[in-house]
Amino acid sequence: MAAGTIQAQSLSPTVIASAGDYSTGNGVSLSWTLGEMATETFSNGGYTLNQGFQQPVTGIAISGINLDLLVFIEGPFTGMEMVTSLNAAAQLPLSQPYNSAPWNYSGTEAVPLIPNTNIVDWVLVELRDASDAFSATSATRIARQAGFLLKDGSVTGLDGSSILQFTNTYTQQLFVVVWHRNHLGIMSANGITETGGIFAYDFSVSDSMVHGGSSGYKNITGGVWGMAAGDATQDGLINLSDETQWAAFAGQNGYMATDFNLNTQVNNPDKDDYWLPNRTLSSQVPE
Repeated sequence: MAAGTIQAQSLSPTVIASAGDYSTGNGVSLSWTLGEMATETFSNGGYTLNQGFQQPVTGIAISGINLDLLVFIEGPFTGMEMVTSLNAAAQLPLSQPYNSAPWNYSGTEAVPLIPNTNIVDWVLVELRDASDAFSATSATRIARQAGFLLKDGSVTGLDGSSILQFTNTYTQQLFVVVWHRNHLGIMSANGITETGGIFAYDFSVSDSMVHGGSSGYKNITGGVWGMAAGDATQDGLINLSDETQWAAFAGQNGYMATDFNLNTQVNNPDKDDYWLPNRTLSSQVPE
């Protein structure tokens, strides 16, 4: 009787894939593959193309963010779009205006001339990387960028037409904050997700799109929601101190924090139409 030993390969479970994808959002992820027979691997040192075996993924870091935002501010809104009075009167500054408190933003965004007649004003856009909206405090900020707000609500880069682009990396959920110099700041209620290479978010459709809802955001007409005007002191609150600030500059013209409707003039409509109805609102951006 003969005896012998038989040895076999030890294999780890793998998938051979001809197609597949991975996506993540709102705390969940989906990974899928479609099987194939070819398993050739190509590499140039920095990137690897594997026709077959799906690679394990841990600690995913997503980088490169093309950001398409739609947001309205109450002051210059006329029922369908925003007026461009500051632009038409050549009152818009050529450099971003957020380099002082409370923003203290040191960005060097500047243009030789305002590139688009549809520009309403400058805004400051901030990205935060957090597990949920309540955790998305200023400590989770990963990037800021000043851009232009157009009359149709779109936010652009310095050319006045392209969407904002960031090169930053995030690992959890991506929340977007929008600041304006005399309107209450807002933050997305949900982590924004990517479709077709674009991270898009429309703040205008409901107060549910904004963290904290109507406590710091308002219906500016019909089904359109926008950032609330009246924060002259830029402290995230609309209260008596903003009226005091308005009174100190009443009658003056120009690019003023107390010009709530952005028509270049500080006068009674700024107080009566914007500060007065908004005086109990406050920004709900987590700090």
